[in-house]
Amino acid sequence: MRGARLGYVDTIRGLAALAVIYFHIADHLVKTGQAWGGVERVLFQALTQSVDLGKVAVVMFFAVSGFVVPYSLDARSRTPVRDFAISRFFRLYPAYWLSIPLGIVAFYIALGRDLSVSTVLANLTMLQQFVGIENIIALYWTLQIELIFYGLCVMLFCAGLLQRTRGLAGAALVMLAAAVLMAFARHHLGKALPVALPLALAIMVWGTLWRQWHVEGQAEARRGALGVLGLIALAIPVISVLAYGRDLGFGETWYRYTATYALALLLFVLMTTRCRIEAPLLAWLGAVSYGLYLFGPIAQEVVIAAARAAGLVVPGHVLIAAAMLVALAIAAPVHRFVERPCVRLGRRLITARGGAGRARHNGIAGLRPISGLCPEAPPKR
Repeated sequence: MRGARLGYVDTIRGLAALAVIYFHIADHLVKTGQAWGGVERVLFQALTQSVDLGKVAVVMFFAVSGFVVPYSLDARSRTPVRDFAISRFFRLYPAYWLSIPLGIVAFYIALGRDLSVSTVLANLTMLQQFVGIENIIALYWTLQIELIFYGLCVMLFCAGLLQRTRGLAGAALVMLAAAVLMAFARHHLGKALPVALPLALAIMVWGTLWRQWHVEGQAEARRGALGVLGLIALAIPVISVLAYGRDLGFGETWYRYTATYALALLLFVLMTTRCRIEAPLLAWLGAVSYGLYLFGPIAQEVVIAAARAAGLVVPGHVLIAAAMLVALAIAAPVHRFVERPCVRLGRRLITARGGAGRARHNGIAGLRPISGLCPEAPPKR
């Protein structure tokens, strides 16, 4: 099943990328008091205040990464770790680098904000937040969690645990325990420790178990996948109450945090089992979803600024549709002329260096992982 393209996973990625755009426009309109009355206001408040639609999408992205990324590490290759590193580099970095100058224009030059050269250089590495330097575009924090997951995959692979149910379940439980302990420390110390990081890693590893059961057909993975899912479901309310039982300045509440994660996991389970959705348009959205995610915040700023400059007062869903179209107008050519050629270049390098004969599958059967997602929430959340 490794070589088979999973169309329903494309659907999840495409819809999640659009959901992030929807959330940020809706959240902006609610916070600025510009949401129209009636049904629109109620809907926006429900999707931003009762649950966090952006974070729902992020959690689903993390689960998708667990579902697909580990299968880039092919034990049949002579140099699997090197091949994995090459394929991931050419998948993530070129489009990411292109987003940086656009982010500088949208979030610094247009807003009259200062930006140091050292901040720009640090952002080029995608490691900036590890050394306490701000992200040029706020959602970059999710890509850094993605990089940590790549490192975890390599560690598990080298230890011979990446394809073993017990090894994966053990790794997920270690991450989940770390999240609970950090939430406990956060509650008692009053310090914003990054509980979202180990929780995200636990969900990613669970995604791998879920695939082993539902795609690879490994009967022994059923117990591990269900057991880990059950423990995550039990741990999330505990983590939420401990980490968000009191306000540390993020505006988060324990009940919204709990509802958000529960909804994300429920949707992922349904959309990979009973409610699989496959369609050509949604498959295309999945293909360009990395660009949609990266350039969505820029599209949002463009649309809001254009409406403000024109003095227009329009329904929120019109702004959302416009932002999605602008994001697609950027993401589609970036996918065609940047992402795809760079992925092909990575495959050629792998082949030229004597890598896996199945280098064409190093992108996980054509599936492109995106990390998670709510730009408003830094990793310490």
